[in-house]
Amino acid sequence: MLPAFENMMLVVQPIALAVLVIYLYGLFSRSLQNRHILNSVMGGMLGFAAIAAMSSPIPIADGVIVDIRNLFIGVAAAFFGAVGGIIALVLAATMRISIGGYGMFLGVTGMFVAGLMAWIWGHALRQRIKNENLGLFVLAIMISLQMLTGLFLPPAVRTSFFLGLGPTLLLANLIGAFLLGKLIARERALIAEAKRLENEATTDPLTKLINRQTATAAFRKLPRIEDPSQGQAMLCIDVDSFKGINDSHGHVSGDRVLVEIAKRLSDCLRPVDIVSRLSGDEFVIILHAVTANQALSIAERCRQAIGTRPMTFDSRILRPSISVGAVWTQLPMSFNAFREKADDALYQSKSDGRNCVTFEIHSEPKGFVAAAVA
Repeated sequence: MLPAFENMMLVVQPIALAVLVIYLYGLFSRSLQNRHILNSVMGGMLGFAAIAAMSSPIPIADGVIVDIRNLFIGVAAAFFGAVGGIIALVLAATMRISIGGYGMFLGVTGMFVAGLMAWIWGHALRQRIKNENLGLFVLAIMISLQMLTGLFLPPAVRTSFFLGLGPTLLLANLIGAFLLGKLIARERALIAEAKRLENEATTDPLTKLINRQTATAAFRKLPRIEDPSQGQAMLCIDVDSFKGINDSHGHVSGDRVLVEIAKRLSDCLRPVDIVSRLSGDEFVIILHAVTANQALSIAERCRQAIGTRPMTFDSRILRPSISVGAVWTQLPMSFNAFREKADDALYQSKSDGRNCVTFEIHSEPKGFVAAAVA
């Protein structure tokens, strides 16, 4: 009765531990954006799962124990790369060494074999096996290759291992690999879908710049400026005669122009600056912690990046230009109020003949035009 119960627990144990591991994976994968950190954390979690498996093993001889530790080491290497696999292996091997016994060396060797085989599966075979179920079956078989270390056990122990627990251990690996693989794939699909929906809600689909709502939220989160010589600037940008580009060259060319403009504007800015496509051919840039001279210089650099370099699409040479309305201030201001003043400056640039920058310093009681660059 006892061997049957032990065999049953060998199969049930991976199911219980898999549920816990996947719950933690879902929790960590949504909070940890760095893939390497996530792989390290999951390697640690699966290493502790392997330790938990060794805490209630099936002893088949003095110093020889059987459990499902290799399943978790294999899953760590297969799905979380070399880093995850090594961390899980080190944790589990430390536990096995502390248990001791003459089966210790074979136990640690089996862990290494399981991790290596699973890493090979994840690195070289996973993408080649189109059927997911077949792929997980192959993973379970490769993890189970660690059982070959049992060939080096004494004859009596070897017979007990292969005929008594071997089939059950193989079944446990099959169930565990299938269950963990399916659940990990499901969690990754859910996370990818959530990121896709978030990206659609926050990003302009054409230029891949953030949209107005995201820019507004980012503006509100900007930290306080400590340097008394610095302030904030907003640049409202409009493509000159954009309707003419669409009418003369088609909307596809117009879209290409917008994409190229977005790239060139981004290249002109610092990593901390915010650039957004508001709508149509209108862009906005927020410069944080800049002096008035720096803001004016960046605004002019943006204008030149567009107006002095032609764009070529399908042998067509286009020469778009932009008008820029820029406002710099040290006063607290809402996004909408800031944009309204930058829009006024943009209107002035349009009135002055386009392809120029109108730069205004806003202070109490009113702003004044500091420069207009043609």
